[in-house]
Amino acid sequence: MDNLRKDVHLLRNIVTFRAASVSENFTKAAVELGISRVAVSRQIAELEQALNTRLFSRNHRKVALTRSGSAFAEMVNPAMQTIEEAMEQQRANKSDTRLTITVTSAFATYWLMPRLIDFGAQHPDIEINLVASDRYLDIGTEGIDVAIRYGPTVPQGPGWEPIMQEAIFPVFSPNYNAQTDLRNAEALLNERLLYLSGRYRREARWEFWFESQGLPAPEERSGVHVNTYINMLQAAIEGQGIALAGHPLVDTYLENGELQKMPGVPPLQREMYFLYATEQHRPARVFRSWLKEKIWNAPESLASQNH
Repeated sequence: MDNLRKDVHLLRNIVTFRAASVSENFTKAAVELGISRVAVSRQIAELEQALNTRLFSRNHRKVALTRSGSAFAEMVNPAMQTIEEAMEQQRANKSDTRLTITVTSAFATYWLMPRLIDFGAQHPDIEINLVASDRYLDIGTEGIDVAIRYGPTVPQGPGWEPIMQEAIFPVFSPNYNAQTDLRNAEALLNERLLYLSGRYRREARWEFWFESQGLPAPEERSGVHVNTYINMLQAAIEGQGIALAGHPLVDTYLENGELQKMPGVPPLQREMYFLYATEQHRPARVFRSWLKEKIWNAPESLASQNH
């Protein structure tokens, strides 16, 4: 072990020797290793000096292994091959248990993260790499195993399936100081509303919801404006006003009582959540089965809406 520690700085040179001994060509070895021919020649010379023996005979146009070089290659090259295979096997084992999932920030925060502890308990061998992004990542180039996306139509490409339909409705905290009995949609005309500002679709805004109820929308200046969905829900949880949100993102808060619905106000059905899970990756198949079980056993699952 002491000798190996002393010679550890020569490992780079041995890698270079292996490439050069296979082709017996410094130029080809340089291309394979991504370095210059001069660097190959210098590293071989350093190795020869350390071993105090000539490994290659050098002619004007070509190089060839000497007897010592051939003997050294017979011992070193199989060992290097074994090390390379061992490292590749470890990488393969790691990738077999690593699962990369991409979802939006809101879905990650309000629906997935509170439930991931259950997945981890059931499958401790699977390592989760959660990529929360409001920009839809390219599944092929980003190495994505599982994706959950929201929209009116199925995303392009094979492997997508609908898993949940969004249903929105007014939600508020039990600590909210209501001005009315909150028994019907008309009551909201006199309440403090939380408005989404910024680049959100019209269907996510109060104006669209009031139109769907056949009511004129109140003046927006009377409410509170927030620029993200996450901030809006937090404001609702704190009792600052009434938010327009719904299944599935507020399910956890409805279950634990931090938010509640208005009785007598039916949910407004909106767009779908779609799931992609690569068939070639075992952890992705496991996650898909777990996710479907969580969704279909939920009180407001797609299954319960269709039956």
